[in-house]
Amino acid sequence: MSYSGPPAARGHLRLAGPPVERRPVAENRAVLLVRAAAAAVVLVLLTAFAWISAVLALVPIAWRRAPVGGRLRPLRPREARIIPFHRPRQKALPR
Repeated sequence: MSYSGPPAARGHLRLAGPPVERRPVAENRAVLLVRAAAAAVVLVLLTAFAWISAVLALVPIAWRRAPVGGRLRPLRPREARIIPFHRPRQKALPR
C-alpha cells in the first residue's frame, strides 16, 4: 500500500542524506609545533610593539617636567562684580 500523506520530497527540496565522510587530515606534529612557535613569536612582537608605543606616547609628559603639586603663580583673589539692572522703560501715555 502506498503512503497517502504529504510527499517527503517536493520538487527541488529533498531530504538530506547521510553526511559524506571526510578523511581526517593528519597534520604532522612538527608542522603543529612550528605553527605554535610562530604564533608565540608574533604574540611577543605585538606585545613589545604595544609597550614601546605606550612609552613613546608618555615621553613628552616626562620631557616637559610638568609641575606637580604647586602652581607657578598664585591666583588673584576673585572680586565680586555687580551687574546693574536696567530699569524697564515706562510705556508712553495715551493722548
